[in-house]
Amino acid sequence: MPDSAAPLAIVSPRRNLVLLLVACIVFTVLGVVILILAPTKTLNVVVGSGAVAFFGIGGGTAFVTQWRRTHVITADDDGIRFGEGGRIQWKDVDRIGSTTELLGIRLRRYDAFLDSTPRSAGHTAESLRASRTTNSGWDLVWPRRLLDRTPGEAARDLQRRRPAA
Repeated sequence: MPDSAAPLAIVSPRRNLVLLLVACIVFTVLGVVILILAPTKTLNVVVGSGAVAFFGIGGGTAFVTQWRRTHVITADDDGIRFGEGGRIQWKDVDRIGSTTELLGIRLRRYDAFLDSTPRSAGHTAESLRASRTTNSGWDLVWPRRLLDRTPGEAARDLQRRRPAA
């Protein structure tokens, strides 16, 4: 049996996360400088410790968590998996396409996708039908700002990753 192709990962742009990291580092360093310059003044201890805790610890944790969650779409031999937890088998994918601002997937049937999706994602058969009527015939859509490539390139890459029937 031949080796299957590597999974295709479409991720959200990480530029904003890098900017978040830089801002957190700057404010953490400023908090440390405040603590070093006047460690005996109560206000400096409160402000410096708060900056280190909020931006250093909290910002670092937020950065790592968000970096891990940036996979929007992953396609492999079995189907397409989404960041929010849903999964579609290739046999349930009717079409993949795009507009200038959206990547879209049209489903043949909803039941397997809805069974694999957590309730917190907010997908129902009614919401998918409503999406189809409002989003150029696509049941599931992703705006360009959430993709690391243009919607057209993402659609072509997903089509290429689709196994031959």
